[in-house]
Amino acid sequence: MSAPKSLVLIVDDFEPNRLKLSTAIRSLGHEVETAVDGRSALDRLSKGGIDLVLLDIVMPEIDGFEVLTTMKSDEALREIPVLVISSLEETDEVVKAITLGAEDFLTKRFDPVLLRARVNTCLEKKRLRDRELDYLADVERLSMAARILEKKNFDPKRLGLEEVAARPEPLGDLARVFLGMADQIYRRELFYRRQITLLQGSIMLILMGLFFGMAPALSRFVMLDGLNPIGLAVWILLLSTCVSFVGCLVTGTWPRFQPRHLPYLLVLALLGTLLPEIALLWVAEHVPAMALSIIVALEAIVVFIIAALLGMESPNLRRFIGLCLGLGCVLFLIVPAETVGSGVSVIWIFAALLVPLCYASEDLLLAAPREEFPPMAIVLAVSVIGVLFAAPLALVSGTYVPASLLSASTLSALAMIAVASVVGTFLLIQTVRNNGAVFASQVAYTITLAGIVWSILLLDEKLSIWVVAAGACMISGLVLVRPNHDDEEAAEVTLAKEKHDYRSSDLV
Repeated sequence: MSAPKSLVLIVDDFEPNRLKLSTAIRSLGHEVETAVDGRSALDRLSKGGIDLVLLDIVMPEIDGFEVLTTMKSDEALREIPVLVISSLEETDEVVKAITLGAEDFLTKRFDPVLLRARVNTCLEKKRLRDRELDYLADVERLSMAARILEKKNFDPKRLGLEEVAARPEPLGDLARVFLGMADQIYRRELFYRRQITLLQGSIMLILMGLFFGMAPALSRFVMLDGLNPIGLAVWILLLSTCVSFVGCLVTGTWPRFQPRHLPYLLVLALLGTLLPEIALLWVAEHVPAMALSIIVALEAIVVFIIAALLGMESPNLRRFIGLCLGLGCVLFLIVPAETVGSGVSVIWIFAALLVPLCYASEDLLLAAPREEFPPMAIVLAVSVIGVLFAAPLALVSGTYVPASLLSASTLSALAMIAVASVVGTFLLIQTVRNNGAVFASQVAYTITLAGIVWSILLLDEKLSIWVVAAGACMISGLVLVRPNHDDEEAAEVTLAKEKHDYRSSDLV
């Protein structure tokens, strides 16, 4: 049986010898390339693909001994077998060639049968060695994967064991079993991490609701004095700047933005800070805090619709039902005649919709793919920008509120709004980064619930049956609308952010 076809390099400075050897090797069914001297032989060997070298010893410049020495000192060439064919017949020369790494030796007056036997033996040894090296490399990959699995920092898709698992031998069986176990462990790890992320996100929603929920009640409280909303917004933003500055001192994080970030920060400051602050104060004078808190729940509806249209979130029936329940809770409190008939104009209720629209825009802006600057640095930056816009606006429009017109209780309420805004925005940024804009928008429900409680405690507003029904809708919607980590791909992104991933290059 003839050996599989291989590529043989014939190195000889004498053309008749090259022709004779080429003919003999081709008759054995192999492909042939030739080199006229040692230098050209080494150049060809460096390109790879050679299975056997038939090497002459006596050549000008670089002789066969030097070629042998160079090959055996090179890790990429040392496994290529060399069959020395030379006119030298002295025993010392033969011993030297074998000592330098040659597989065997033939004279140029070789017997074709002997040449065939020697060539096939060399090629078979190389094939066996190649398989051995491949096997050892696969064993090393499996060992590396085991070490990665032991550290629990892995993704079965990136362990690089697919080729090993394809082996029809015990090592392949072991790799397949290993991959199955790794996949089970990885999926269990993802499940636990998703549950932890969901729990952390839910806690963040509750905290944000407690802080943001103060805003409607406190805004109505300060507007009962008949002060201008733009002027009060300046004071709130000034106090927010001071609070966020202290926050940066405590956390050790400061804004280090580049000029290219300015447009993004300007839009975020206007839509997420200045405009909703003025709008909230403006409508708080005319809409009860409890009703205003419930209107905020529309934020979740707006975020989901926009995010789904932009492809930022994957819509599904469960999420849609949850968000519709949120919309239902709003309808429960806005539509009834007792809400509108209590002196509240429908026009002001619709004007209040500007607040959740602004909050929804803020959620989506925070979810946009941007460099992840420290959250407190972002809060400080947008607070400063808000002051720089609001203060000139108040001075030009004559709506600035001097400190002499602020009572102690009003100033305290403004300070509480500023603290709630800074802390709530800080938590909001973290939640958007970890759970996505749609999940973060569910803070609207907790704001509504907290706002109802604050309205009762601070303003002594009355709780009606409609509020109870709305609360039931909110809780149901919050349960149905889950984080974007329901998708395994998104969960892998979260793991990468937590630095529990590894690069596949580690296996090389």
